Amino acid sequence: MTAVSNAGPLIHLAKIGRLSLLKEIFNEIIIPRTVKVEVVDKGKEKGALSEAIEEAIKLWLEKFE
Repeated sequence: MTAVSNAGPLIHLAKIGRLSLLKEIFNEIIIPRTVKVEVVDKGKEKGALSEAIEEAIKLWLEKFE
């Protein structure tokens, strides 16, 4: 099953160290480019959990361009 995720699940699951839960539930997780900008690019400026999310994007999240 494919899912499209907004920023909320990515941020909150990263905070509790369970971002991989999305991969356990869904075959494919797609995030819009604006979500990537919000949670990774702007997250770096705020010192948020952007590194964990950025790594997940590289490994198994798909992005809309």
